[in-house]
Amino acid sequence: MTRFIAAKSLLTIAFLTAAIASPADVFDGAGGPKIDVPAVDKKALAEAAATQKSEAGIQGIKQSGADLFYFTPEEASLAMEIFGLRAKPPRTGGYVFDSDVPAEIQTQMRADLAFIAAIQGSGASPLHQKIFGSVSGGAYDRFFNTRVSAIGMNDCGSAKAVACVIPYRNPSKMWLTQNFVKFSHPQISRMMIVFHESRHTELENGNWAHAYCPTPFRDAQGKEMKSIWTGASLAGEPACDKTPFGSYGSSTIMLKNIAKFCTNCTDKVKMDAELYGNDQLGRITDPSAKKQMQSDLK
Repeated sequence: MTRFIAAKSLLTIAFLTAAIASPADVFDGAGGPKIDVPAVDKKALAEAAATQKSEAGIQGIKQSGADLFYFTPEEASLAMEIFGLRAKPPRTGGYVFDSDVPAEIQTQMRADLAFIAAIQGSGASPLHQKIFGSVSGGAYDRFFNTRVSAIGMNDCGSAKAVACVIPYRNPSKMWLTQNFVKFSHPQISRMMIVFHESRHTELENGNWAHAYCPTPFRDAQGKEMKSIWTGASLAGEPACDKTPFGSYGSSTIMLKNIAKFCTNCTDKVKMDAELYGNDQLGRITDPSAKKQMQSDLK
């Protein structure tokens, strides 16, 4: 409830600031649709905004997230109320980097996305067809570029976080943390993070909020489940899914299909895709959802 109130305060502040400055400020970053803000008493709004900021004392949303930012279904609903007031204009694709994203990370991500855009496949599982279409660079490129408008840097509320989408700040913007910058992981695992976050931009699907992992949380061999990216414990954290279609489910399906169907990937890429795909499958905690995915991936 406290986090819900905090999120509501942030939304109110965003609107107040937008009325004083410009509609684009609501999104706190480049790109994305703009909201029309009606004429209001600017002095009263300024005073109210100052009061809310003082009472909330919020610099960011602090949370314990094990490796990826999380938000509640209530916060996603608030984002839908705000950003879903009118139909989103069609996006033609493309994204921009904020100036605070290190140049080497911008170069790396462009190269990673170019690699994904060049993938060729010999088939696709039914769930992959439903979410992405074919196993092909064109399908992946469209998926990403019609969802993500901007990429910036943020702590995402936790020293453990890797990346995030914060729906009530800008539902089409992806934020990277220093953990994304400093940790060394294979190219396919970086894309796992990026496509995971792109799924969180889907306002019409409640941004696919995560489920809480069980406590204790162990794999089939009885070993404690930890983040493959940071090594943080996942037990009791909102770092799991109960559906094949959420961020963990969809990124698992993407990776496993690349491992199985990619015709121009190296053996190393396929091996990495299989490894990280298996890890992400472990975060699907609903037995029927996991069974559906395992059947799909045979």
